[in-house]
Amino acid sequence: MYKLLYIFLIISFPSFSLSINSSSEKMQLLKVKQEYENQIHQCQLLENRKLKPINDSWLSSQPLERKKIILNELNNMALQRCVIKKEKDFTYKLLDYTAKTGDKLFLNSWLIFQSALYTARDNLALTEEERQNINRLAKMPKYYYPFNMESVSKCLVISKWGEGTPHLN
Repeated sequence: MYKLLYIFLIISFPSFSLSINSSSEKMQLLKVKQEYENQIHQCQLLENRKLKPINDSWLSSQPLERKKIILNELNNMALQRCVIKKEKDFTYKLLDYTAKTGDKLFLNSWLIFQSALYTARDNLALTEEERQNINRLAKMPKYYYPFNMESVSKCLVISKWGEGTPHLN
């Protein structure tokens, strides 16, 4: 019965059917957006994980400030890895919604948000060796998911080894 009514509305009021489809598309978009936001929240909860850094000889050999940058980069990579699937799902649905409805409001907001993320992020000048080691560390189970940067930073101490190069306990 409802299918017949829907077909009648499409034939009789084509603009009305477009608004119904648009509303349906919008609801689907909002559902995917909510799933993405839920995933972000779950990943942020993982940032409460307290852990001690892995006793890694390369990481231990880095100056204190560089260690903090490296650990921050590891955490950022873990956060990105944690949300990437839901972010892609949302982005694809957003593009599909915009193409089907012509409504660019959500897309424009998303682009502004994404551009703010890219400009806010530090442009790290990493050497090839640093990039390789960061990627190696990022694959370790401890660093695979987001972690509490403060708990890791507390483990950074200055040693009296050699020339006072800081290391991790």
